[in-house]
Amino acid sequence: MKRILLGSTALVGAASMAGSAQASDGIKLDVGGFFQVVYEGVFDNKGNHGFGAIRNTDRIEHNAEVWFKGETTLDNGLTVGAHVELEGENSGDQIDKSFVYWSGGFGRVQIGTQDNAIGGYCILPPGATANFSAFSPNAWGSNDPVGSNAACIDVLGNSNSILYTTPNFGGFQLRAGYTPSNNAEDYTQQGVNNAGTPSNVNGTAHHSFAAYATYSYAGNDWGVDWGGGGSWQAAFNEENKANAGPSAAYQTGLNFTFGNFGVGGVMEYFDTGGNDNNAWVAGFGGSYTMDAWTVGIQGSHGHYNGEGPALTFASDPGGSRNLDRVILTGNYAMGPGVSLDAELGYTWFHDTGNGLDDSQRHYQAVDAAIGSKFTF
Repeated sequence: MKRILLGSTALVGAASMAGSAQASDGIKLDVGGFFQVVYEGVFDNKGNHGFGAIRNTDRIEHNAEVWFKGETTLDNGLTVGAHVELEGENSGDQIDKSFVYWSGGFGRVQIGTQDNAIGGYCILPPGATANFSAFSPNAWGSNDPVGSNAACIDVLGNSNSILYTTPNFGGFQLRAGYTPSNNAEDYTQQGVNNAGTPSNVNGTAHHSFAAYATYSYAGNDWGVDWGGGGSWQAAFNEENKANAGPSAAYQTGLNFTFGNFGVGGVMEYFDTGGNDNNAWVAGFGGSYTMDAWTVGIQGSHGHYNGEGPALTFASDPGGSRNLDRVILTGNYAMGPGVSLDAELGYTWFHDTGNGLDDSQRHYQAVDAAIGSKFTF
C-alpha cells in the first residue's frame, strides 16, 4: 500500500507542477497494460533420469501489468508527466516501475525506478514473440540451472536512477543513466524516506553508470537497427569480508530487414565481480511475416564461469557452464491488441566443473507451448 501511495504522490506532484506553469490543459491520465498467459509442456532429461522424471511435465503461467500515465504539455512547450506500473500478479514487488519525466527539444529526462540504458532499450534479434524467446522470455521451457541466456541486462537494475535520452540525430540516439545505489528501489532502506542517503549493506553496488547508443534507418523496402553500449558499477561493498568487486556489462545487437524478412544477432559480455566469474551470451534470430502471421527462429549460447558468488548455480569450481537453446516460433495477430503465439524448443546444458558425475554435467529438454497476449 505504501508503494501505491508513493506512485499516486508522483502523479499528484506532476499535476501540481503543470498547474504552476499554467499549462493550457491539465494532466490527462491514461490507463493501459497487458495480460499474458502460457500453457507449456517441458520434457527433460537430467543425468540418469528419464524425460519428465521427478518433475511435472506441464504448467500454466501468466504475467500481467497495469500502468498509469499522466502527461501534459506546458505553455512553454515542455512536456511533463509521470508513469507508474502495477504488477497484476501475486508477487512481493507490486510496483514494477515508477518515474517522472520532462521532455522537449533538449531530449528527455526520467527520474525514478525504471529500466535503464541497456535493460530498457537494447537490440535483440527478430524471431521472438510476446511470450517466447531464446534469450530471456516470459516463459522459459527448461529446468536448467542457469535459468535463461539473458542478453539485455545492465548492472543498474531497477533501482532509483536518472536516465537521459538525446534527441534523434539522423537515426542516432544516446541514452545515459546513473544510480547512486543499487539498494534503493522499494523505499524500505534507511535514509530513502528519512534524513540521509540510502544505506549500502554488504553485497551492494553503488555509483553505477550506463550508456547505450542506437541507430535506425529505413530505406526502400529494407532497414537496419543497431545498438551498443555498456554499464559499470563504480563501487561494490564487501560481502563476507571479501570484496567481490564491481561488475560491468557490454552489449551490442544488429538487425536487418528485407521486405518481409528479418535477420539479426546479439552479444553481451558480463565482467562480473568475483573470482573467475565472467560470462557471455551470443545468439541469432530470423523472421518472416505473411499478413497477420509471423514465423521465426532463434538460437542462443551462454558461456558461464562460476567460482565467485554472483553465479550461484555453479555446483563445483573449475571449468565452466554452457547453455544452448534453439526455438521455432509462430505468431498470429488476431486483432488490435490481441495475439496468439506458440513455440517448439530444445535446450541443452553442459557443466565442465571438477568432480561432477554425469547426472550433474548434462541436461537437455524439449518443450512445446502456446500462449496469448492482450494489450489494452
